[in-house]
Parts: sequence; structure tokens; C-alpha cells
Amino acid sequence: MATIELNYNNIRQNAINLKEQAQDIIAVVKNNAYNLDLRECVKLYSEVGINYFATTKEEECKIIRETLGENANIFLLNPTYDFDLAREYNIEINIASLEYLKENIERLKDLTLQLEFAGSMRRAGAKNLEEVLEIIAFCKENDLKLKGFWSHFSFADEFDGFYEKEKELVLNVLDKVQKDYDFEVVHLQNSASFLRDGSFEKTTHQRLGIILYGAMPYNVKENPVALKNLVIKNPITVYGEIINIVTLNKGECIGYSNSYIADDDKKVGVVNIGYGDGILRDRLKGKTCIINNKERNIYSTMMSHLVVEIGDEERIGDRVYIYDDKQQLHDYTKYFGPNSVQLAALNYNSLKVKKIY
Repeated sequence: MATIELNYNNIRQNAINLKEQAQDIIAVVKNNAYNLDLRECVKLYSEVGINYFATTKEEECKIIRETLGENANIFLLNPTYDFDLAREYNIEINIASLEYLKENIERLKDLTLQLEFAGSMRRAGAKNLEEVLEIIAFCKENDLKLKGFWSHFSFADEFDGFYEKEKELVLNVLDKVQKDYDFEVVHLQNSASFLRDGSFEKTTHQRLGIILYGAMPYNVKENPVALKNLVIKNPITVYGEIINIVTLNKGECIGYSNSYIADDDKKVGVVNIGYGDGILRDRLKGKTCIINNKERNIYSTMMSHLVVEIGDEERIGDRVYIYDDKQQLHDYTKYFGPNSVQLAALNYNSLKVKKIY
């Protein structure tokens, strides 16, 4: 059976290493902590001194509170209308707009609020400086508990100039609103922004997601990094095994629809892992698996199998590594896009899961 190893020691160490360089951290644990187990991750973050969490789902807020108790700070990134749940579980909620406040003012009276500046993302929040100031004034006038100010950079992992423009816009807005209101919490930076710029002067926290889970948010070999001494460890190892060795004559095919046709007489390995195990099909191509410490070609991809290049030394039962310390998620984003796409797809129902503590 194909196997995934989840190394929680490495996730813990990532949190420690990032905490040393950040002002303070809000750990993003949305979508079951990027599909790496919400309960496990919030416990280890709390153990290393991170007690502020952000997610997009009410149910995950409940899980965090039930796991960690009353000392955790929990911020629901998405706007919510379940105010009773927010009150019961002491969840900080996001202000979707000035209209949101006005329509729900009576139900918001004793809740803790955070003000989002929509910036370039525009999923929710105040659209411009004028609306930000109106929201602050409305909160003051109605004695609402306004705790935080935040935004989200949509171009932080791009190097085409757009990030610099949105950063300038957000920081200018922050500079003006801080003259009008003393926010307890200010968090603007995601993993990519923090990695390339370090901490902003006028913020209190960095809101980190993907980098906590061992994946770099952009190509650090080709683009600038401000956190020069940062060490991020890989927590994910995925491998199958060679379950059959097939001899092909030149011109013979293997797999669906002639997906691989032998260019010479050769032996190939059939491996017990495929895209049905949650390994993205766009990832399973080229010289991108490792067998006995050698890079080998993936010839054909199926739901439950791969056909791979082998040498004379390969045998039945040899491991075929898809992800490990040499082949990390961020090395393959050129094939499948953001790291989170692969993390979200991992199929724990068909992979044997080994947890390392």
C-alpha cells in the first residue's frame, strides 16, 4: 500500500523557526490545517507559544476552542451570520462591510470584531480608506469592540510589480487609520510577504499559512528572500513500491491508450500509487520520482498505478518516492500551481498514514 509520512516534529520546528523572526504569529489553520490535521497542528503550535489562529469555517473554530480551551485567540476570516456560535465559542469575527455592521448591530454588541481592508483581493472588507474610516467611526459611536485591522496581499508571490503597488496602498491606508484608532492587533502579511520583506514596522502579527507546513510560497532560488537564515523543514514524504517489473519490446505500449510506447527494448516498473491517492496528475510527469537515490522518469500515470523507468538494480518492493526531502511540494508548483492545491488533494483514505512525533 502506498504510504504518506507526516512529520509533526518538522512542522513544530517550522513554527519555532518562524516565531524567532516574526513579531508574533497568527497561524492559519483553514481546511483542516491545509489537510495536515487541525487538532494535531493547533496543539503543537500552542506548545511552542503560538496561540492565535485563523480559519475560514465556523466548525473549525469550534474544534480549536474545544482542543485548546479558553486561552486560544480564534479569528474567523470569513464573514459570519452565526453570531450565537461566535459568542458561545468566543470567536473574533470579520467585518464584511459597513452595511454588514449596520444590518447586524444589535447582534454584534458584545462580540470582538476585526476590520478587513479589501485591498486587491476584494473578497470582503472595506473597499477604500473612506469606508475604513466610516467603519471605525460607526464602531466608536455604537461602542462596538473593534480589536483588529487586517488585509491580504493577492500578489505577494508574484514578482511583476503588482505586489509593490498593493503593498503601498495597504500601508498608506494603515498609516492613516492608525492616527484615528489604536488597534490591538494588526496583521497584513501572509507567508510570501513575510518571506520577501520581513516584518512590517507598524504591524503586530504575521498571519502565516503555507510556510508553517513546509512549503515555500514562491521560488526562493530565483527571487529575493529577506529572512536569510530561515530554515523550513519538509513534513511530507509520499512513496509507493514497485509491485511488478514488465519487459517491453521496442514499440510495445503500456497503460491506457498507448500512454507509453517503448522507444527501445527495456524493463519498466509498475508502482502501486497514482492520482487516485491524491497525487496530482499534473505532478506525475518527467524525471520526478526517486528510486534507490536515483531520479527516474515517470512514463505513464493511472488512478492506482505508475509506470516508471528502472535500472538493472531495481527489484520488486523497492520504494518509489514522489515527495521527500529532495522532492518537496514547492519544487513542483510549475506543474500544478499553488502548494495548497496538492496538500488539499492528498487522499488519506487510500494512503497508509504514518505520523511521526
